[in-house]
Amino acid sequence: MKKNQPAAGHKQNLVDKAVQYLVDKAVQYLTREILADRLRPNQRISELAICKELGMSRSPIREALRMLERDGLVKQSGNRGVVVADITPEEADELYLVHGHLIGLATRLACRRMKGEALSSMAKMVDKLRRYAEKKDRHGFLESRAELERFVCERSFSPRLAHLFEVMAYPSARYRVFHVSVPGYMEEVARCYEGVCDAFSKGDDLAAERCRLEVMDIGRNLLRRYFIEPQSGYKQQEQTSDQP
Repeated sequence: MKKNQPAAGHKQNLVDKAVQYLVDKAVQYLTREILADRLRPNQRISELAICKELGMSRSPIREALRMLERDGLVKQSGNRGVVVADITPEEADELYLVHGHLIGLATRLACRRMKGEALSSMAKMVDKLRRYAEKKDRHGFLESRAELERFVCERSFSPRLAHLFEVMAYPSARYRVFHVSVPGYMEEVARCYEGVCDAFSKGDDLAAERCRLEVMDIGRNLLRRYFIEPQSGYKQQEQTSDQP
C-alpha cells in the first residue's frame, strides 16, 4: 500500500496542474476580452459560450470567474448571473490617482535597482510602445504598455505585489480603452515613457517618477474632460431647468 502512495500523489499532482492550466487559460482569455472592451461593462458572461470558445468544461470557467470577481473584473448580478463589472468616472478618477502614485513609486524604486541588461530590455519595450503609437495600433499599444508597467513593477516589489498593482487597474479598463482613441494620447504617453527610460539611463529616480506621474495626469485630464465634466454640466442643467 505504501509503495502506491507516491505514485498516487504524483498522479494527483498532474491532475491538479492540468486543472490549474485550464483555469489560468480561462482567466487570461476573459481578462484579455474585458480589457480589450470586447466584453463590455454590465454585459452578461455566458459560461456555455466560453466553454465552446475554449473547448473546456464549466468547472475551470467557474473557478476563473470566481478569481476575476475577486480581482474586480466581474460581479454577480442576481438572476442575470455574472456580468462584467463597471465603475463610475468618479471612481475611476480616484483609482487613477491612487494607482498612478503607486506606479510612480514603483518607477522610482526600479530606477535605483535596474542595471545593464534590464535597462536594455526596458528601452526595447519603450521603443515598441512608440512604434505602436506611430501605427495607431490601439490594441498593441495597450498590451505593450501593460507589459512595460509589469516589467517595472516586478523590479520594484515582489511578484505578488506587482500582480496586485496590475489587478488594481483592471476596473478602469474601459476608460483606458477610450483614452487610446483620443488623437495624440498614445504619442504623449509614449513620449512620457521615453522620458522615464532616459531618466533610468541617468539614474535619476525623481525624474523617472515625474515622467510616470505625467502619464497619470494625462489620463485623469481626459477622464474629467470627456466623462466627469459633461456629466456635471448635465446634472446642473437638470437642477436649474425648473427655475422660472
